Amino acid sequence: MPFHSIIGHQRPIKWLQTAVHTNHLGHAYLFHGEPAIGKRYTAMALTQFLHCEHPTLDPTPDACGTCRSCHQVEQAIHPDCLIIQPEDTQKSNPKIKIDQIRAIEPLVIYRPLVGSHKVCLIDDADTMTTEASNALLKTLEDPPDHCLFLLISSRPEHLLPTIRSRCLALRFSPLPVNAIEEFLGKHKAMDAGDAKLVSTFSEGRLGQALHLDPEELKVKLRQYWALLFGEQHASATQIFDISESLVKSNQVPEAIYWFQQGLRDVLLLALDESSNPMLYCDQEPALRQLAQQMTPAAIIALSQELNQLERGQQRNLNMQIGLDQFFFHLQDHLDYAQTHE
Repeated sequence: MPFHSIIGHQRPIKWLQTAVHTNHLGHAYLFHGEPAIGKRYTAMALTQFLHCEHPTLDPTPDACGTCRSCHQVEQAIHPDCLIIQPEDTQKSNPKIKIDQIRAIEPLVIYRPLVGSHKVCLIDDADTMTTEASNALLKTLEDPPDHCLFLLISSRPEHLLPTIRSRCLALRFSPLPVNAIEEFLGKHKAMDAGDAKLVSTFSEGRLGQALHLDPEELKVKLRQYWALLFGEQHASATQIFDISESLVKSNQVPEAIYWFQQGLRDVLLLALDESSNPMLYCDQEPALRQLAQQMTPAAIIALSQELNQLERGQQRNLNMQIGLDQFFFHLQDHLDYAQTHE
């Protein structure tokens, strides 16, 4: 994927193109930002350009995207390019291990066979073990002139400060929702409604949008709307059953996300900010009614309660009790609004 195929991220791409054009490319870069927003695509585009057999320089440096080297980079089989990523991705906490970092040594000893650089791309670099991080640090302290290290991370604060200090950091921001919506309609042949839903859910992350199934999202929307606002006079027994079901099915993290989005949509309408994209847009009439029933302060209080519940997952708090309390407070706000109409 050459630079011209990437949607958005003009600032970091322009920075890299200028560095290449002026012969001021550094030896190590840290691409950081939200997951799945285009960091790796950009790293691959830079790698393609550095090895391209027919690069263009006018008006801006870019790879052709069609030559043998470009295809080899895209398929991760180029002899001058090493891609490192966490092993055991099926596990809950995959890591990059020291043996993977040691594989860099035979790559960097010799000069590149085709392009101008030997490139080492480390995806999810923040998952390196302590031993792997220290091994990489030794290489970064005295890198060969012909080597380029591209570290990709959505959690740069988890990298060693000494590693971060040796990299030039480029931040990648989420894309505008309408840009993703337009891309999906044009390149994925999605109808307008599906493209809008997928782009809104992706929150500016094109990589995620490309892997989302709009039909699955619609099922989730209906499911969590019914749990959140489907029964505005739920009994205590119903609330206990809902909370217990979510906990036993391990759906609490997912449910918290969808509940947060539902409250966000209500808040947008309550504050007359309906121009912002809403995830539950197919429920707009019901959302508008809820926005008239509930005060912004009540909506924000409920959202904060969900945020606390989300953080509580890491502290092994009782999720069922937390959900019970949230639903009871939601019912209290709805009942209060109806009795004061």
